[in-house]
Amino acid sequence: MYKTVRKLSALILAFVLSGCGGSSDSIFPVGNPVPTDLIDEYLDLARAKALPVDDGGAPITGGTWARFTPDTTWNWQLNGTSAAINLEYEADVYVVDMFSQLSIDSITPLHDMGRKVICYFSAGTYEPWRPDAALFAELELGNPHQYYPSERWLDVNDPLVSKLMANRMDIAVDLGCDGVELDNVDGWIPSADSGFSFTLDDQKQFVKVLANEAHKRNLSVALKNNVELIVELADYFDLVINEECFQYNECEGYRPMIEAGKPVFNAEYLVFDEDGNSLEPVIDYPAERAAICATSLEYGFQTLFLPLSLDGSFRLSCR
Repeated sequence: MYKTVRKLSALILAFVLSGCGGSSDSIFPVGNPVPTDLIDEYLDLARAKALPVDDGGAPITGGTWARFTPDTTWNWQLNGTSAAINLEYEADVYVVDMFSQLSIDSITPLHDMGRKVICYFSAGTYEPWRPDAALFAELELGNPHQYYPSERWLDVNDPLVSKLMANRMDIAVDLGCDGVELDNVDGWIPSADSGFSFTLDDQKQFVKVLANEAHKRNLSVALKNNVELIVELADYFDLVINEECFQYNECEGYRPMIEAGKPVFNAEYLVFDEDGNSLEPVIDYPAERAAICATSLEYGFQTLFLPLSLDGSFRLSCR
């Protein structure tokens, strides 16, 4: 009965997460200064340039980083008030914005509760408000992200991009993150209009390198969306974080991760009426939720119904 409009959904999400119109209570609104004293040593471009990076030729699979199964539960909050990440939800894994941890430490209390923490950062775009943004000055920047206009695509074939992301993983280690989530690694899709000519194979190589760099640092690593890469990359990654695969009929493509004994963390947000003009949260439609949950349980996914703002204000789980 209802359908989603992907572009509008993404635009609204971009508006919220980029801080456009955000209040001073937002964890990371654009223009709000973020303290850097915890990471000053990582804001040295010479240090980042000197980092060796893996060739991505074969997956690194031996290590003591946190491992997860399809039964691992999760929560996802990238935005919110300055008070804290909402710690009240029962979940084995919390996914939080990495740089927000410079302003407020949610990792220590989550560890005290026995939770694992995966730290989010954008691996494929330049975000001018991040505290390490000056390190990107020598890079050629691509077109603005089609749904996140304050961000610019990065050329995954530039070796410095991989080094800067490895540098961010060093920050993640220092902050106490158990793993990292790599966002915006789908610039190869023609509709992304990145401004660069890198291919699907180039994108695969880039994320293989980053997955191995995470494992070298004893970090778990999550692939974001990118259903087209799942089969080939299942051995490189420890989990997948997906947005709205049920709405876009993509869920079948994520099942190889379950078959590999790894979790698929799925988030569903919105529905539209038949005319595509009445935006509603999917949580307000019990029949829609029940149908999604029935398939999610059959597939073995961990599906959550979350606010589009990812602000921790509610969380409904299929399990």
